[in-house]
Amino acid sequence: MNEIESLKKRIVDLTSLIEVSSIISSTLDLEELMNLVMEKAQTVMNAEASSVMLINEETGMLECQIALGSVQEKVKDTIQLELGQGIAGWVAQQGKAVIVPDVDNDTRFYSNIDHSTGFKTRSILAAPLKVKDRVIGVAEVINRRDSQPFSEDDLAIFITFCRQVALAIENARMHRFMLDQQRIQQQLESAHTIQQSFMPQSFPQAKDDNFLLHARNIPATAVGGDLFDFIEIDSNRLGMVIGDVSGKGIPAALYMARLISDLRYYSHIHERPMDLIRMMNSVLFERGRQGMFVTLIYFLLDRQSGELKITNGGHLPPLWFQHATKTCHVVNSSSGIPLGILPQIELSEQVIQLRSGDQLLLYTDGIIEAKNVRGKMFSLERLEDIFNQDWDHPQHLIEGIVKQIKKFSRNVSQHDDITLMAIKWQ
Repeated sequence: MNEIESLKKRIVDLTSLIEVSSIISSTLDLEELMNLVMEKAQTVMNAEASSVMLINEETGMLECQIALGSVQEKVKDTIQLELGQGIAGWVAQQGKAVIVPDVDNDTRFYSNIDHSTGFKTRSILAAPLKVKDRVIGVAEVINRRDSQPFSEDDLAIFITFCRQVALAIENARMHRFMLDQQRIQQQLESAHTIQQSFMPQSFPQAKDDNFLLHARNIPATAVGGDLFDFIEIDSNRLGMVIGDVSGKGIPAALYMARLISDLRYYSHIHERPMDLIRMMNSVLFERGRQGMFVTLIYFLLDRQSGELKITNGGHLPPLWFQHATKTCHVVNSSSGIPLGILPQIELSEQVIQLRSGDQLLLYTDGIIEAKNVRGKMFSLERLEDIFNQDWDHPQHLIEGIVKQIKKFSRNVSQHDDITLMAIKWQ
């Protein structure tokens, strides 16, 4: 090749590299990107075929992503190499580009692909696809059309091609990852909206203004496993429930949603709290999956008298503020074990009588186990100190507790769902 021809080739190569840069800027679709770039590389290298293989991070295998040439579909479905296997496997393992003028004289050549496709490989030019010295795959061009071996000049331009290809692949992957994350976030936001719709959006009102109710749920993630509900049994009886499903995220949210549906159904069949909780345990145990369970406490309120019947299924005991004595204490109902673990459980039913000014507070462990920057927990004692005041309305009480928890655990991510329910007897 004389000097003028050499100069012309360099101009063509430079133009090709500029065109590749333009291609890379034109799309973020990974498969389309690799197809366009390798078509260009195959043309510039005057090759019969080309391929891109990427390392599967889970299996560690080289897998063919793009194959261009006469047997491209067969090749794409066939190529899967271990690191070190074949020319491409060697390049991936060593991180070095290579020219193989005659594959028949190279012991690294893996001939099974030719045998399975009917293609005849004579020579190969292969280079690693690297991102910050990390090999993510290998690109190859195969068989110059003029039957000449690939040259060092070919190798130099192909290595430059591959640098751009590797960066483009990583950018496309990052773009795809970001799109996936956005889609997941949108799904979680939809799941959050759906989950919140299972819990009351308004609170029952007393016809004679003899009680006030309020509740709040703050999930640690978009969706969670805490729950609360109010169930109108009849004109004189109101069911109230608060619970905490094991775990967090989508599985806990699905478990919680079905649990609320079951509670609303069975509460009209088993009106006595102890019978209802026993029934719920049986249902949850029968369909138990992956060790999930729930702590649950159920109250049945007589709207006229203020009598509360309580059955506790492994949940934290409620706090009772008695207005007459200005004291707060734990309702010592037998809590038993969470529901869904054993087919049969021991349960009890406790009855308490609310008097004028009395308040009852129900909560999940996300309250008392909230931590500050030193790793210290909020604690039941702090909750009692806040509750042990003559709050005028349950809403103000709950807002006050949430405010104190946020102040206590500022600069620390919420690690568990927070749910509160309060009732004040007028």
